[in-house]
Amino acid sequence: MTRNPFFCKALISISLFVLGLIVPGIVMAHCDSVSGPVAVDAREALSHENFETVAIWVGEEQHDELHAAFEKTLAVYQMGGQAKELAQQYFMETAVRLHRAAEGMAYTGLKPSQPLPPDISAAEKALETGNLGPVQDMLASEMKQNMQQLFEKAKYAKQNKNISLEAGRKWADAYVKYVIYVHGIYKTIQSGPAHGVGE
Repeated sequence: MTRNPFFCKALISISLFVLGLIVPGIVMAHCDSVSGPVAVDAREALSHENFETVAIWVGEEQHDELHAAFEKTLAVYQMGGQAKELAQQYFMETAVRLHRAAEGMAYTGLKPSQPLPPDISAAEKALETGNLGPVQDMLASEMKQNMQQLFEKAKYAKQNKNISLEAGRKWADAYVKYVIYVHGIYKTIQSGPAHGVGE
């Protein structure tokens, strides 16, 4: 079976593009939730009347709008009762929306509280303990296991690719998945974070 290099490159590019759309969405769902750091600090800012607690999550372009919202919300928040709850909800939504804007990302609403994915949980715990080792071990273990599985499938499929058309297609599928995985990890390592706050 003859492999078309252009087709392979195009397939890899498309797959990486799709992966790039999915992964940031998963990660940023953390910042979009009621239990995420932005919403938590928004509540903290109101309860302690300290704007700077939440101001760290936006850039200079969003600062004034967030500050104005804080001042207006605080007055309602201090009324207590249902007014306090509504004010808190409004300010959390505003803070998350402006945080997303600072990252150059679309705002899709404030999500309900949700458990942290294991990778983010480990990353945050490392900051608390000052020990990055468990995060490195977790990532290395996941990468090694997944890469080994994809490699073994691709190696086996390559040995049998000329048996039939179906076998050839299995080889093409295994090859693309293996190469995409390796290339995706390499590109991610080289490029670093996709975005930050106010960049």
